[in-house]
Formats: sequence, C-alpha cells, structure tokens
Amino acid sequence: MNRADYNECMRPYMTGSKPKEKRRLDFCVGAKLCASKASTLEEAEEICRQPKTAKPVKVQEQETLPVKVTPSVKPVVEVSPMGDWLAGNKEDECRACLLPPVIQWYREELEENNHPELVKDVDEAVQSGDPALMAWTFDAVKGKVSDKVKQRLREFDYNVQNYKGEK
Repeated sequence: MNRADYNECMRPYMTGSKPKEKRRLDFCVGAKLCASKASTLEEAEEICRQPKTAKPVKVQEQETLPVKVTPSVKPVVEVSPMGDWLAGNKEDECRACLLPPVIQWYREELEENNHPELVKDVDEAVQSGDPALMAWTFDAVKGKVSDKVKQRLREFDYNVQNYKGEK
C-alpha cells in the first residue's frame, strides 16, 4: 500500500471529536488495519490494548540486547548522621540554614510512604526551633522505615551535606 492509500485508509480513524483515550485507540486500530497487521477490527483492538514493551536495541549485526532502564539515582557513598554533620558546622557556613529543604524532603517522602506518625515527629522537632533536635529526629526516623525509604532519606542527607552553594 502506498502512502496516499494508507492516508486515505486512516482518514476515518482520525476524524471526529472523541475523548483522548478513544482517539488513541482508534488511531492505533486504524494503523493496524491499514498496515495489514490485523485483519479484523476486533483483532486490531486486541493488539492495541496490549501493554507496550521495550524493543531490543541492536548492538551488532547479529546480536540484539533488550533496552535496560535504570533509575537516575546516584549511589550514596559517605553520609554522616545529620546530628554529627550539623555539629561539625564551620565558622564560614550555616548548616542549620540548609535544614528547611531537608525538612520538606523528609515530610514529603514520609507522607508518600504512609508514615504519618513520623511526619508528626518531624513537625514537632521543627516547631521546637532547635536544629540539633531536628537533625536528631532525621537520624531517628531513618531507623523506623523500610530500607527503600531509608535509602531515599540518606540521599537527601547526602545532597544537603555536599551542597556547595552558589559561588
């Protein structure tokens, strides 16, 4: 089928006012039918409703490897407990001034992972206004969550401890 015939075949599947999901399905169904990848409307709909899978990436002439998607999270190497980091404040820096974003990061992560009691602990430490208590609470919270959440919180700690500021 040449391009003009294909376009003409697709026309009924691309026209009309429909919700977004219906438009997507119709377009896919039309493409399958017009490209002869399906012989009936039902077969085309079945193909279009299947979940999408990653296509293999061709590495060499003979060998193909599947696409591997990895998270963009860097592994945390050295992270001090927040209490120790805060206590090591140098004269030319204000580590306590860096706590507000950490507070927000911790709250959001704990809320997303359904730990309202730990969000309350963080809020109480913040209300005290004592940076040392806040840092101690951050360290204590990490001992009460799953390894996955703990790793994420350690990533927050790493980011704030290695923040260089604007030069």
